[in-house]
Amino acid sequence: MDLKLILEQLDVNDRQVDLDHLINNMLQQIGSTDPVLRDDLIYSTFSKLVMMDFLNKEQLTHLLNVCLDQEHLFYQIGERETDSVFTRSFSVLVVALVVEKDRSSRFLKKEQIEASIEGIIRYLQEEQDTRGFVASKGWAHSIAHGADALAELIRHPFFDREKTVECLDAIQECLFKEGTYVDDEDERLLFAIEALLEKGMKEERLSNWVTSLSDNLESLFEVERYSVAFFHKKGNVLSFLKSCYFRLLIRDTCSDARSVIEDVVEKWTRKIYLGD
Repeated sequence: MDLKLILEQLDVNDRQVDLDHLINNMLQQIGSTDPVLRDDLIYSTFSKLVMMDFLNKEQLTHLLNVCLDQEHLFYQIGERETDSVFTRSFSVLVVALVVEKDRSSRFLKKEQIEASIEGIIRYLQEEQDTRGFVASKGWAHSIAHGADALAELIRHPFFDREKTVECLDAIQECLFKEGTYVDDEDERLLFAIEALLEKGMKEERLSNWVTSLSDNLESLFEVERYSVAFFHKKGNVLSFLKSCYFRLLIRDTCSDARSVIEDVVEKWTRKIYLGD
């Protein structure tokens, strides 16, 4: 029977459902270009199975391992504007689901969480298809989905704070990728920053990182000058920083870091539009 029809008729409470077979079937089609099958049915079914305790430890571990492998999270990694992005971006969403579930149920080993962190950081560094919504095929949203998984992993009790710099580097790399973020990618990346702060990241480190974003923009400007590519990257960085500023303001925290953000935004506004 067609998977779409199976999922539309699925009763997860039916004990006769072969969940192992269903999981593998969904994993094989997780990157379908049919947005109803991929997003409304496969992902939603995974969410229900994971979060509502229909899967055992072995099934959850299998699901995580497969989604992190070369045929899922890293399937044809590096491609742009191809359908392979759907396999990668929806595999990373399932990783986020399993990690979120483990925060309350604790069925994964520390080494599995560590491997997941390494995988997600590498994914965010290597993903080159930054499209959000794709006409007729629905959401790709690779960077947003990757950011969701990163935030879940940072919140996990097994997260090693020594990985903080690698996480910040991955976020920075996302901000300097080709393309313009218009589908709330900056907001999703901010969840990871908030998670790092909740894990005890010092305000000084955040301030220094914001300064490094500006320094990287400066280096890029020296090479690309007033090119379209530069303006896109500058727009991504400043949009992220403005969102970050107001999130910190709302939380009434990191006043020094907010001052650094103010200075950076003012600098680039004057430099680009006022010729300073």
